[in-house]
Amino acid sequence: MPRVYHGDHTAHIRQRLRAETRRYSAGLVVAVLLAALHILVLSAALDARHALLSAAAWWAVSLLAAISLLGLALVGVQYLVYRRRRPDLDAAGAEAMGERNARLHRSAES
Repeated sequence: MPRVYHGDHTAHIRQRLRAETRRYSAGLVVAVLLAALHILVLSAALDARHALLSAAAWWAVSLLAAISLLGLALVGVQYLVYRRRRPDLDAAGAEAMGERNARLHRSAES
């Protein structure tokens, strides 16, 4: 059986960060679309009697946008931490894979 070395030990971290970025970006797009919907449709249709409903809708859209922006900022910080620690993570992963392969090779020879 040939030995194959997989050098990318941090791909799962990048995949998680990419998925979180997509999720928070989708939330931000939904918030922008809801805000546009509110401006175009609800503001024209609602009069002064429904001011509380209109304010509640703005608060909900604002909360969704704030959560999405905060999430994107946190993903950005996590990416910067990942970039700083990547050499250490690669070295630790390579060491673990080397030890695993040595054990497997040793038991295959026995």
